[in-house]
This record gives sequence, structure tokens and C-alpha cells, in this order.
Amino acid sequence: MKYSIIGSSSKGNCIIVEDVLMLDVGLSYSKIKKYLPKVKLIFISHSHQDHLLSSTIKKIAYNYPTIKFLTGSEVVVEKLVECGVNKKNIYILKSNKKYDLGLLKVKLEELYHDTPNYAMKWEYKGKKGVYIVDTSNVEGLVARDYDLYLIENNYREDILEQHLKDAIDNDDNNKIFYLQRTIQTHLSKSQCDSFLIENMGSNSVYEYVHLSKYNNTENGDFDK
Repeated sequence: MKYSIIGSSSKGNCIIVEDVLMLDVGLSYSKIKKYLPKVKLIFISHSHQDHLLSSTIKKIAYNYPTIKFLTGSEVVVEKLVECGVNKKNIYILKSNKKYDLGLLKVKLEELYHDTPNYAMKWEYKGKKGVYIVDTSNVEGLVARDYDLYLIENNYREDILEQHLKDAIDNDDNNKIFYLQRTIQTHLSKSQCDSFLIENMGSNSVYEYVHLSKYNNTENGDFDK
């Protein structure tokens, strides 16, 4: 399954699948505009700025008024409308229900974040993919033998725990808050890998997304 990761971090997220599907819009318009002529559907997982950048959505709504948006979140719908997206072009999908949208089949499943957030499963021309980002766990989520897994691997538990210990020792409340929130709202490498081991087939492809350099490498600089 063809895909391009344009950006995937707290600085902004956007992935293109098979030219026609865009997953999240958290980057500047200049970084994604060359992909938009072929895009038919845009999925917004949740309302945080690194997944829904209002300035970019406004330009998409103006320049590409026929593109359809998918989400499970009423908060996202409100923000899209504020950005000028025609409400007729927004599909708000119920969790755990399969939808045939003609171009592709989709199903959303609720994730565990600090705002309503959804994983997306899709089927396009007989191939299946899943996008999972910004969640503290993947309880109840099953995606057996999919062709493509785009899944968050935000932090290594051992590295984050050491950073947290250092922050507590240094009374660095800013880092303590950031690290504790990370545990409550993002997926660790061990959780991610366990999910992949349980679900992947022999021909499956996976890509880690939303990695934190600070919490995933031994000498990464602190950068929220």
C-alpha cells in the first residue's frame, strides 16, 4: 500500500495514503499543497493543533471545496465549520460502525486521549490499513493481518522513566508535567510493538509514527 509521511510529531502530523486519503492536517499549507489535487478524503483524528491546523484547513476549504472530511469528534466538526468547511462535506462517523463511502470502506474506533480521538481502519481496493495515534493504550483494538499499520511509538518506557526521575530530582515542574502527561496520553514502544506482534501478518508493513526524539533516543534533546 502506497503512503507518504509528510510529518509525524508534536510539531505537526500529515500522512498521504494511495494519493486519495489524507490522515490529519497539522502542517502548514505550503508543505501539503502539492498533494491536495488528488486527495478526496481527509481524516481528522482529533482537535489538537498538531493534527488540525486551522490556518491550513481554511486554505483547503477555500481552494478545494469538494474535498470531504471524516471524523468521529463533534469538537473537530465545530473547528472545521469555523474554518469554512461546508458542513455537507463533513462526515461524522459513529465509533465501531463500518461505512462504505464508495471510494473506500472505513471504521473508526475510540482511543484514549485527553480529547475525543479515534483510530481509523480503512479498506481501499482490497487492501487494509489502520492509523493509530495519540492514545495511552490500545485496549480492545484488533486489526488482524492488515496490509499497513501506521501506529504511534511515542516513547521508550525506560528512557521516559529516567527523564522523569531526573526532572523530579531537579524540581523541574515543567518537565514533570510534560512527562506525566505523555504517559497518560501517548503510546509507548512496548505497547506499540506488542500490538504489532499480536496483529501483523507475514506480508504486513508497519511504520512508527509520532515518535518523540527526546523520549525515544538515549541522547535526544528536550523538545515538546
